Amino acid sequence: MTDETPNTLKGILVGCGFMGGMHAQIYAQLKSVDLVAAVDVNVRSSADKLKSFAIDAPVYTSLKEALATTDCDFVDICLPTNLHKSNTITAIEAGKALFCEKPLARTLGDADEILAAAQTHNTAAQVGHCIRFWPEYQALAEFNHSSKGGNLLSLNLVRRVGRPGYGVGNWLNDASQSGGAALDLHIHDTDFVLSLLGKPNSFTSRVTKDFSGPTHIFSLLDYDGLTVSTEGGWNYPANWGFQMSFQAIYENAVLDYDSSNGKGLTICQGENKPKAMEIAKPDSGKSTSGEGNVSDLGGYYNELLYFTNCLRDDTRPNIATLEDARASLALTLDEIESANPKFSPNASKDG
Repeated sequence: MTDETPNTLKGILVGCGFMGGMHAQIYAQLKSVDLVAAVDVNVRSSADKLKSFAIDAPVYTSLKEALATTDCDFVDICLPTNLHKSNTITAIEAGKALFCEKPLARTLGDADEILAAAQTHNTAAQVGHCIRFWPEYQALAEFNHSSKGGNLLSLNLVRRVGRPGYGVGNWLNDASQSGGAALDLHIHDTDFVLSLLGKPNSFTSRVTKDFSGPTHIFSLLDYDGLTVSTEGGWNYPANWGFQMSFQAIYENAVLDYDSSNGKGLTICQGENKPKAMEIAKPDSGKSTSGEGNVSDLGGYYNELLYFTNCLRDDTRPNIATLEDARASLALTLDEIESANPKFSPNASKDG
């Protein structure tokens, strides 16, 4: 917990599981940000987790109860996806700024209700599409926009992990709640591609399915002859570990990153040998909770720093907006639908 100053932002954290714990650890590091309350059905364990980050805040069992007894500037939603709509709208109607984990909602219909409420109440909001803030992916975006490598010829993005065993009630493995790996995991890369290149001219997708719904998805996206391939899945043994990677091939350069090989971001340009690419990273450390599949706090730190700085400066976030998140949700749902209509969590036409 930070020492309160006149410019201290007060927040309520809703959900103290894996992602909520990551956010709490980051808020404990951010200057002039104070978590004044949390919401979780597991009150005692959530309070203990917050205390492990030196955060002494009451834990309530509902957001409405927390809002009724606590003054705050923003609400951070880290709940199962199917619970996003009701809680985000509660925060919006209370006049609070909003941070909501991705995906924005379980269906496009839910997403549209959130957007409508935010528009009515003129809400400052951001969604947790953290790859837009991940240092290696930020470096790729900057390099791509600089045209230093010439035209982009191909781009491949991969996201793989062992089957998640965390989450209340094993909700991630219930497609009715999470949408499966395609909607919960793969959407990261869909969102990044949209931020980098915009909407594709066309795409084709295939999925592997099991009891948890679309558990592994492969997509090819066409951009006027440029082909982008994306892959995401969690149908690996539980101890497989986490991997996210990309390879971008340009006319005069290649950028390569794989989180699992320890080499960092590599660039090979012109006649030069491959070398590590210098990139700026926040001094945010690693997650200490031992939960979930990612321990690096960098991208999460960057997104929450950006969000809270926007609120402090009285400006609106213009990265990972509600509109951005809806577009990413729509394309991901369309990928799932095109791959196998039977296992679509909710095709975008329903919105």
